[in-house]
Amino acid sequence: MTGLSVLVVIPTTRGPLRLRALNPRPGLPAPAAFADGDYRPLPWSADYARLCAPGGPLARLDGPRTPHELRLSGSFDAGRSWEAPVCLAHGLAARGHRLAAEPAQADLILWATGAVDLDLAVLPGDYALLDKIERSRALLAEAPDVPLAVLLPEGPERASAEAAFRAFERAAAPRVLPSGNIPEALEALTRPTEAIRRDPPREPMRRLWRLALPAGAVAAAGLVALVTLGARQTALVDPDVPPATGTASAEPAPTASPSPPAAEASLALRVEELRAPPGSSCRRVAFGADPPERRPVARDDGDRLAPSRLVPELCGLAFATAPGLRLAIGPELRAAALPPVRLADGAQGYFLREGGRQNLVYAVQALPEAKASPEAGAQAPGGRLVHALMR
Repeated sequence: MTGLSVLVVIPTTRGPLRLRALNPRPGLPAPAAFADGDYRPLPWSADYARLCAPGGPLARLDGPRTPHELRLSGSFDAGRSWEAPVCLAHGLAARGHRLAAEPAQADLILWATGAVDLDLAVLPGDYALLDKIERSRALLAEAPDVPLAVLLPEGPERASAEAAFRAFERAAAPRVLPSGNIPEALEALTRPTEAIRRDPPREPMRRLWRLALPAGAVAAAGLVALVTLGARQTALVDPDVPPATGTASAEPAPTASPSPPAAEASLALRVEELRAPPGSSCRRVAFGADPPERRPVARDDGDRLAPSRLVPELCGLAFATAPGLRLAIGPELRAAALPPVRLADGAQGYFLREGGRQNLVYAVQALPEAKASPEAGAQAPGGRLVHALMR
């Protein structure tokens, strides 16, 4: 049976993203996610690599053994609700279906949201479904005649979200997929029944599938097990709200990073080394395959920091400021590093280029947002620091 062209929509509270491409890339050290036109892995790319890793959730679908490049129309700052649509995209690709970049190019539009656990169960929670649906309205209206399938996790807005989708003016009513786990949803999504004709008549007739709605209502998912450190615990997730101060971030906590002293943590400017963990490499860290170990750089004397040694495991540096301040990084470091990336906690990460591992001295400043002059920034506490990288 000829494969379908499927537009996978990843809804967010800022608007819908389109999954542009999902291609094998044997040259990548690990699976990585990118935005259109950018060569830098997205901030959550490490989570995508873990999703695809041997023994990870996608292995339950006999997932890819070759690293893949995931390409999206944009990105987002936090959350895990991208996991369900990405898992479904992998399942569709493995079954020979193609991914469409635009609604008009699609035989089918898939709108899905939700985080998954190790067994590919879709976690229940408050996913801001109604907000996401409203922000997706214009995109879906571009192709009202294309069949639409939706995956809605269990949660406080699920019934209202289903009603909102059924109120859309479309050639056919949206089909609601089973929300218990990814394999069930994928089976319903790829089960062919009858071919239908696309409207309006100027479009060529295409071979389409009607998505089978399982008999009976989908049972409430209840509590879903999360596998954490070999133990199971129940949790409701709010995947699209950044973690509050003091809660766990999307990245695993550093395993070898000592806690900075209270006096140092209170400074307006923080500098940390980004190191490859044991058994990893800076290339894997830069591509998001492994999280870096973050080690605070200690003060040496006055506005000087203790020098950092250019050992092989030193991958780069991270910088963070107090609220209301912005960073100004010296040109010496910027010339030796890749373009900055935003780390999980909001800090700026500078990964050293392979040809940039040389002795250098640079300055970093914390400048007030409303003032761009270095003199103004120097008045802020801890506003300017000098740091050396040495062999």
